[in-house]
Amino acid sequence: EERLLENVSKVGGYLHQQLQELVAKYAAAQEARGCGFIQGLVLAIPARPLVEQALAEGVLFNSTQDTVLRFLPPFLLEEKHVDKGMRVLKKLLGKKRKKSM
Repeated sequence: EERLLENVSKVGGYLHQQLQELVAKYAAAQEARGCGFIQGLVLAIPARPLVEQALAEGVLFNSTQDTVLRFLPPFLLEEKHVDKGMRVLKKLLGKKRKKSM
């Protein structure tokens, strides 16, 4: 149990950091919320098309409300899995405009 909690804390923190970077870089990403493995990314665009496009890339996201991507991965999630999800999400968000500096 202790190792499981350590992994959730470590990888969940990593996931949150990656989501915060998306918020800083992409106009379509507005806010990262949550902690541990239960997190969300509030978007300025509808989330459902991103869910469908990510699934075609082999990554499963979920959407809640109209503009929130939800992350609720299994406890065995590792940083390499987060990296793959972020690569796909960056690709999809990159098709939208980036934030102007």
